[in-house]
Parts: sequence; structure tokens; C-alpha cells
Amino acid sequence: MVSQYGTDRNAGGAVTTRAATLEMLRAPGLTVERPLELSGEWFNEVCLWLGSPIGALRTVGWPMILIPESIDSRYRLGDRALQVYQRVEWFGPVPRREFAASARVEWVSGRAGSFEAGIGTEARLGDERLARSLLVARMTGDLDSYGERALPPRPDVDATSLARRLTLVVDEGMIRHFAGLAGTRYPVHDDERYAWTQGYPAILVQGLLLFMTQLYHAGAGPTGRAETWFRRAVPAGSLLESCQSTTDPTLWALRLIGGGEIAAITRIASSSPSG
Repeated sequence: MVSQYGTDRNAGGAVTTRAATLEMLRAPGLTVERPLELSGEWFNEVCLWLGSPIGALRTVGWPMILIPESIDSRYRLGDRALQVYQRVEWFGPVPRREFAASARVEWVSGRAGSFEAGIGTEARLGDERLARSLLVARMTGDLDSYGERALPPRPDVDATSLARRLTLVVDEGMIRHFAGLAGTRYPVHDDERYAWTQGYPAILVQGLLLFMTQLYHAGAGPTGRAETWFRRAVPAGSLLESCQSTTDPTLWALRLIGGGEIAAITRIASSSPSG
């Protein structure tokens, strides 16, 4: 049976509990695979949102396709999970015909009262690898470590080398719209009162939205690789600047205007952007 992404990507799925998520994280090497075919109103809306022709999603759409919990809802992170890192590599376009998407927990690194987990996803068309992703999140709880903690060191960025390329504001409407498109709803990105209880002045911008915004404006070619190290939370309404390093053009930073704090560092290496 082919699972088609429609208006609600998680329609028909069971409500996922924290216990179910923890059970998946305790299953090293377990791979969950799901056949996908992109179609319908949701697919057309994502194409429009990313500036792609209807029915031809550009490679910048791979990060959304490879969200772990969209492949299997049991990979849904806890409400207080903190995204630390994300990497996406793409080797070809997003296909319109059926392809296979898979997810697995690559590793868990536990310490007293908290742990980090690396969740890998992949898209294949037959024997051809189309794209793959790694998402690393930090969560509260106790889990035994397994696998190798493969988290590359965060690049050092010289603030004086950063040149502003774009100024932007992500408001609450954009955050909630993106949550609907991605099919991932967490209270810290949707419920202002909940965000207040966590010490934030407003709901927070999703890490994936920051990642895709940087990738979109930098340009994603037919093949490439992008990875982001998240440094601090970004409340809705924050004034941001997307900056590129003048000494290393593959490095980009999202910086909060005013305090000058860097919210995320991204390294992007891709072939020339396709039309």
C-alpha cells in the first residue's frame, strides 16, 4: 500500500505517546520503511510555499520530506526536546512516483537525567539513494547509550567576517503555517501560554524552519549537503539577519539583530542552483 501525503500528513495515524517514542529509541538498528507518493493538496501547497512549479518540488523540499515522525509517528520527539543539529544530503530531485522512505535511530548518548539521540532518515528509488538526513535532539530521561555519537564539531565563526545577505522576521502566523505543512505540532511552537511556562516571551521558531529558510535563500542545487548547528532559541517576531562568511563562503549564520547573538550556524555545499 502506498502512503500518499495529503492535506494532513499524519491522518489516520495513532496518537503517539512518550512511552512509544522511548521504545523506538531503545531499539538500535531497527529500520522502519514506508512507501511514499507525493500528491494532492498538501504537495501542491508545499510546492507553492517553496516557490516550485506545481508538481515539481525542488531539492530544497527534501528536509521536509525526511522528517522522522512523518515516516513513523513513533519518532515524534518529546514536547521539551531540544534540537541540536540537522544534516541533509541530497543526490537528486524529489520524485513524483512512488519511492521508499526509511528511518532508524543511529545512536543514543545518555548522561544523568538526559540523553541525545541521532535519528537518520533516507529516501530511495529502487537501489538509488535520493537523499538522507540526520536529526539530533536532546531530551530529558534516562536511556542507555549505544552506537557512536556521530555529531560533527560546530564550526568556529568569526563574527567580523559575516556579511549580511538578508533581513527577515518570522511571525507567529508563519510558524503555525509551517507546523501545518510539516505535520509536526509541538506546544512550544503553537501555544503561547505553554511557551511562557518554559521561560520564553513567545512561541518559538522551529529548528527545521530556520534550516530550510537558510537553505532556500542560499540556494540548493541539484546535489548537495547542508548541516545546521542550533545555538539558541528564536522567539516569534525576532528580527534576524542571514549572514555569509566572507572567509568561508560555505558558512552561514542566522543572527539576532540587536544583541548580535548567533542562533544557528549552517554549512552549505551544493552544485549550482537549478532553475
